[in-house]
Amino acid sequence: MKLWLTVCCCVLMAAAYAETRICRLSEFGPVGTAGEAKATARKAAAALKTGGILVVDDAVAAAFMPESVPQGRLGEPGVFIIDLRRGKLRMVPPSLGFRIPQNPNGYSAFMLDRTIDQGAMNVHGLNSILRISDQVVKGTTSYFQYVGRTEKTGDPETVKVHVPTVKGLYAGLELIAQMGKESVAYSEKRFSSQLTARVEEIGLDGATDHWIILRKTDPAGTWGEVVSLFNKSSANSILISEVNHADQENFGTISIDKHAYGQGDNFGVGITYMYMGNVMSTRADECGNAYTANIWHRLNSFIGKVEQYDAKTGILQYDAAASNAGTLGTSRPLINLNPKKWITSGKIAVEANYSEGGAIDPKGYVRGVNTGWTPEIVGRFLAVDEPEEYAGNPPKGFWKGALKGRKVRRWWYIRKYEKVNGEDRLWVERVCYTVSDNATPTLINERNYRRELAYIIAPGAMVADVSRGLPDIRKHEFKGDSVKPGVSRLLVLAPGKDGAATFAPGDPVEQAVGADPSHPNGYRVRHREAMPSGSGNSYSFYSVNNGAYPVRAALRVDGWHDRMQVAHHSKYFHIIDVGTSCDYGIRFRDAVKKAALYMEKPGHRIAWKTASGNVALSAVPGALSLNGGGLAKVKSIAATEKAGANLRGIDVKIPAGVKNFEVKFPQAEPDGLYSLTVQPNWLCRWAVTAKTAQGFTVAFDEAANSNSTIDWQMIR
Repeated sequence: MKLWLTVCCCVLMAAAYAETRICRLSEFGPVGTAGEAKATARKAAAALKTGGILVVDDAVAAAFMPESVPQGRLGEPGVFIIDLRRGKLRMVPPSLGFRIPQNPNGYSAFMLDRTIDQGAMNVHGLNSILRISDQVVKGTTSYFQYVGRTEKTGDPETVKVHVPTVKGLYAGLELIAQMGKESVAYSEKRFSSQLTARVEEIGLDGATDHWIILRKTDPAGTWGEVVSLFNKSSANSILISEVNHADQENFGTISIDKHAYGQGDNFGVGITYMYMGNVMSTRADECGNAYTANIWHRLNSFIGKVEQYDAKTGILQYDAAASNAGTLGTSRPLINLNPKKWITSGKIAVEANYSEGGAIDPKGYVRGVNTGWTPEIVGRFLAVDEPEEYAGNPPKGFWKGALKGRKVRRWWYIRKYEKVNGEDRLWVERVCYTVSDNATPTLINERNYRRELAYIIAPGAMVADVSRGLPDIRKHEFKGDSVKPGVSRLLVLAPGKDGAATFAPGDPVEQAVGADPSHPNGYRVRHREAMPSGSGNSYSFYSVNNGAYPVRAALRVDGWHDRMQVAHHSKYFHIIDVGTSCDYGIRFRDAVKKAALYMEKPGHRIAWKTASGNVALSAVPGALSLNGGGLAKVKSIAATEKAGANLRGIDVKIPAGVKNFEVKFPQAEPDGLYSLTVQPNWLCRWAVTAKTAQGFTVAFDEAANSNSTIDWQMIR
């Protein structure tokens, strides 16, 4: 209520100052149904063309969801909507907003400005322009457990369920009870039935056998053998939902423009995370994270059927039974899935070199094998029709189950066709910073390059406008879209190569997923420094343990869940990829108790790329193995920790007539404890008769001649 009063006061003061009209929506027409309210809102927006505040009260249908009123241009007067129904406050600002005074290129629909310019602040500590206080005392839980036996109570509305733990349970808590035989379908667990129930009592048999009495709150459900109970509720302080259906350069869902010209500790984003509980709850796997990012490549794109298509206007209407309309977006093509309009004869081979970084091979092309193409294929879309090249098609994984058998092909826009020495060749469009019309498709399995593959060439057109094709209720789900499309179901398409023949009523269509995505980075830091750091601090990532117990690792990398779609692929191409100059790759400045680099499997190799091939160092039981090369510039070999200063001598000249010769080392050894191998180049018997730190003496039974030399090797 205090927030509402504060907002109302601010709005009234602003309205009085700007002579802005404040009106109820019901003043402009009927509002009893969502349709009436929507039409009346359009009428009110037209009437308030000079700007105003529109109040939505309880007289307006509950199903009506107000949307931002479009402004003709940035900075023009707008309509601000305040929704007060059912005791809640919802504010809907105008679509574009007004110029931000501090930023000549910035506009905002809602501004909260403060300037501190006064005498000294008399309070030490935080002084925030906005504070959100969210205190959760009761009503939430984090419970998910398989349970023990279920017992009847004599009351058909209740059951007694033995539970492995009472952590997270309390009387009055509502849970979902899953019952019957557990099964797995599309990699997801299924149960025979489930219902909602409330905990009425918590009890204990013996020392540790806890049980609860559950009363069903689902009138249609019936009790069976309970397999599991769960309720993992969440009450967070801020939820920002941002959905982009149109192209844009997004500076950040949350963007902080910070300028620090004074001194003092200064954070861009500060998080203090204090905990006292065990953090990980029952059957939870997320643990606690001060910062987390979940990056998903969505694959369940729009699918439907054409009702009508006007090639002159580019307007296509799809059917009311279409799915995933909430994922429609611009700059992705709409593909005709009618097989009668496809070209599939023969095979193709992508004649290009694989690039881990996605670089375009300037000599690459797509070769047709018994295809019989003509220049008519230019302007249509190409897909490799092999299961290994479908997106989201691993042997086991999330999308394998969520797609429920749907084939997600990668569609490429065909830009060029040529016949070279009787051979069909084509090229597709790729965007690598600039648009290239001389590219080839990238393949999920890099071993498929230059192999003959099945393919599809289909008609299609680029989607230019989805504003009249989105669902009336914007709901986004990973595994489907339960919200049906809106009334209009209209898409505006850019002109297609096949004109009116591109689509016909009844044709099945899908909006393609991006075939050539640039994967988002989980975390990026850009430095632009100009002088040395006075404190020594200059780290992109900084981990410090100020506690009295070890942190398990400053950095951990894992790969879980989905199996790899291509069997020989690893979860990561690289764990750490260094693409710049540095003084030290990895530097250790303090004690390392066990190993600076610890390999837990013999197959872990250290490899170097050389002009004559890779050289690798690996472990075999009890030894090291050097593969692909030899040792060079070795000073000495020692079996102890005492290193030597010499390794060998070659063609050491022995004076003629000599039977005893003293070899002097180039550098003195630590002592005379070493092993020698001596090889004279004339027929004789020999022996090492003395060893010192400075050298050794060798005796021969046959005197040396004028060409006599010896070779020697040392191991300490």
